[in-house]
Amino acid sequence: MSDEPILECSFFVPTRRDANLSDGSEHQAELWDWLDDELFSRFHGGTIAPKLYDGFYRDPDAKERIADKSYKYFVAVRHGEVDQLRGLLSAVCVLFQQKCIYLSVAGHVEFIEAPPP
Repeated sequence: MSDEPILECSFFVPTRRDANLSDGSEHQAELWDWLDDELFSRFHGGTIAPKLYDGFYRDPDAKERIADKSYKYFVAVRHGEVDQLRGLLSAVCVLFQQKCIYLSVAGHVEFIEAPPP
């Protein structure tokens, strides 16, 4: 067992593609399976909250209020693996067609964006 601290991380993934970035459609089941597989292979597990979360935010481009429903994931990550989680969530932005993903690392919030083109 490593002495490296393990951090509770959580993040939200909206159930639909971003309507201002894409078409607003629901994600395919294969994408959710891919995310579960990635969390298992990289971090050896995770938890999905049992309900959807209703959220809202100001879209930075459209400058309007956007409402969405999201799944909330929890994953225990070693301190040295947090950047790997950030990289995974950057890929989630691309594959799930989101402008950013809300990530909380031990209570510290950040917004993960897609990698630059």
